[in-house]
Amino acid sequence: MQDETSLRWEDLSIDDSLAALPRLIQYTQSPIALQRLVHVKQLSDVCLKTDLQTLIGKVLPIIRKLEEDEEYVVRQHLVEQVVKVGVGVMIKDVVASDPPAKLPPPPSPMTDEYVMEILEGDEVSKLELYKTTPYRTLILETFLPMLARMLSDQSPEVRTVCSSGLVSLSKCMNAGDLGPHVLTVVLQLAHDDENEEMRMTAAGLLADMCAVIGADLVRQFVAPEIISLAEDPVFRVRKASALNLAKICKIAGPADTKNRLLPAYVRLTRDDMYRVRKACAESLVEMSKVVDSATRRGELVSVFAGLLDDSSKFVRNAALQHLGNFISTLADDEDPVPSLLIEKFIGMAQIDTGDATTDAELRLHCAFSFPAVVLAVESGDRAGKGGWLALVDAFQILVRDVMWNVRKTLSCSLHEIAKLLEPQLVERDLLQVFELFLRDSEEVKVGVISHIYEFLSVLSPLCRESYLHTLTEIFDSGSPLNWRMRHIVAKQLPKLINLFEMKSVQHSILPLVVTLLRDPVAEVRTSSFAAVASMFELKGGNQGKVQVEIIREMTALAVSTTYVDRVSFLCTCQILAAGQAPTELVEEDKEKKKERILELCTMMQNKKLFGLALKLKDDKTSNVRVACWKLFTSLPEEFIAKHKELKKGLQELEDDKVVMKTVNKVILYPTVEEDDAEKEAGEVEAVEPSQGEEAREGQDGQDINTAVTAEEAADIPTNSIESSSE
Repeated sequence: MQDETSLRWEDLSIDDSLAALPRLIQYTQSPIALQRLVHVKQLSDVCLKTDLQTLIGKVLPIIRKLEEDEEYVVRQHLVEQVVKVGVGVMIKDVVASDPPAKLPPPPSPMTDEYVMEILEGDEVSKLELYKTTPYRTLILETFLPMLARMLSDQSPEVRTVCSSGLVSLSKCMNAGDLGPHVLTVVLQLAHDDENEEMRMTAAGLLADMCAVIGADLVRQFVAPEIISLAEDPVFRVRKASALNLAKICKIAGPADTKNRLLPAYVRLTRDDMYRVRKACAESLVEMSKVVDSATRRGELVSVFAGLLDDSSKFVRNAALQHLGNFISTLADDEDPVPSLLIEKFIGMAQIDTGDATTDAELRLHCAFSFPAVVLAVESGDRAGKGGWLALVDAFQILVRDVMWNVRKTLSCSLHEIAKLLEPQLVERDLLQVFELFLRDSEEVKVGVISHIYEFLSVLSPLCRESYLHTLTEIFDSGSPLNWRMRHIVAKQLPKLINLFEMKSVQHSILPLVVTLLRDPVAEVRTSSFAAVASMFELKGGNQGKVQVEIIREMTALAVSTTYVDRVSFLCTCQILAAGQAPTELVEEDKEKKKERILELCTMMQNKKLFGLALKLKDDKTSNVRVACWKLFTSLPEEFIAKHKELKKGLQELEDDKVVMKTVNKVILYPTVEEDDAEKEAGEVEAVEPSQGEEAREGQDGQDINTAVTAEEAADIPTNSIESSSE
């Protein structure tokens, strides 16, 4: 690379007058590595806008030169780009000739983001890209040989990206081409006796290729090769084999796994080198997932027990880190978890290895896997002897751990543990922990509050009612500046409402929702709209009183002098009229939902809510008028047709140039490029005020003639104009 200290500004400048392709060709041949790197990263973007003949004639020669670039980072990004180019050009060919329904609509021009979306999906093999014109020229004759050569690159970063690129291209290939063009390349690496790096690369590639090449080739070629590599004289190759055996077992099938591959894995768990045994401990969970129940309960439990008592502390610690996950794989067997594993697991809660850092990491692993272990223990407790009782003491130690990340992990999963236990056990052993976490630091508290609905739903109705005050305390105890905590609770209110008696909703939750509707932070207000709609649909005693309170509050919002309140009113109406409020129905067929929406609209009409909305169609603030348009367009067509005043109001809004400019630019057809959108987001358009509006200017804390910006209109319910200081 050219000495950066000798570079001048003139050396780094780019001639922007050049078109994309000539600029790419010129600067990928620059003597300055930075310029080559920058333009290599643009390769797929330029090539996807270029016809095939130009690509073959002008770009491929450049790619061949870059393959031998002296800078490994250039070669690394070149590999990433040629994969996108190869797949993208084939997809272009498919789209141009016969656009399949299975493809999502492609952008024009095609982008590499779209290509990667297709490539990473499950449908890419069904597109039959190997039938396209570029397949043989670009893939078989150019890019695959190039990747095969670069798999032997001196740089591990280049080899890694080459391996993933080879797998990606294989997904698009004809099955008959996989053997001669891909598998043979990998087998040659596996047989490179002079270079252990190549054999290690082969071990990973053999595993990654399994899902693509299919079970027959795996059993015939891959299984014998990985067994051979597992006996390699170099321990790093054996280690790579241990880490990748599980992937191969998954495709090879149970017979080959039990008879050929598992014995090789077991031998590795007894390897002389501790690094190989450590790799086995790290991969044993994945191996457990691909074997049958009898093998898992028998041979693998025995193997894991041996690793837990290994002579090397590194192997023992690795086994402990994966112990919880291994126990979780026993959950489907419906037999008790071996007591040896349980004893080792609960011992992690107060482990003392002599290294404080290691101890902290192991306690964190214990906390992270605790719900999975509870599931395994409870599912295996068919006799009802109390599997939870074996774990509860360790749990109580962990929830009081000095490390906040251990407590936070359990705070985030407390609701999952609660779902696995009987209500009486939850109320006996978890309620105190719930209260403890609520009094903990913000980092810990946020975990339990994020799932407060799920936790409270497990409690008995009587116990649940006693914790209603918790919702209010969350707001009272938190900092007014910490709006995220209020936002977390506000998002759960629509579901929380259904957990409590109507009287409790009226006296405790309704005042909370009313407060949230006027929260200074837009995200919090937006989240509260659905809660208002949910309360409007509640059934049972005191329903009338709750509805009266809601309508009174919505009316106050509708006539407020603050435009934010008026937008909040319209957005709440939109959610309610669209039937978006959560209901108790798990599933609702289209006809029933349609009937429910019409009933809601009729109720809103009778309650004069649409009358209030109609008055806002002439609002002085364009944000309000746009929100009004969104409300009216969300109403069922048959309902609009029966109410001429609503139809007329919608027509007036569609004749409003400011409203429709915003709607067309930002809501209906957001086609502005990102950079242009950012630029336009800062622009405002002055609108000539109607007579009498000048006197009202400034009431809302902004110029009433300011048009809606792109940022505001893109998320009208958020009303983020005033939230820049939040």
